[in-house]
Amino acid sequence: MDSQERLWFAEYRGNRIGMFDTKSEQIQEWELPTQSTYPYDAILDEYGEAWAGGMNSDRVVRLNTRSGEFVEYLLPRSTNIRRVDVDNSTNPATFWIGNNHGASLIKLEPLE
Repeated sequence: MDSQERLWFAEYRGNRIGMFDTKSEQIQEWELPTQSTYPYDAILDEYGEAWAGGMNSDRVVRLNTRSGEFVEYLLPRSTNIRRVDVDNSTNPATFWIGNNHGASLIKLEPLE
């Protein structure tokens, strides 16, 4: 849940990021640009960008929720991303994921 009482979620087989607004009781969805990315988890940072990681494509996706534009980050090796987190103490936010196939943590720091 974010500060506006919206629930952010990933739609694994739907290949989308979704948001349920508890006040309006409406769902909004954004389809990821790369087919078969299969996001498992999604989170919103305090700057209004939603983040997810693909279980199948080894990509991290960042969605500008105001414009609907995506930025994708191709990771250097197979990861099978499950849970995701953001560090809002940086601007833009720093994205953290676990590498299920490599027993490691990945820190993604966007330059823009």
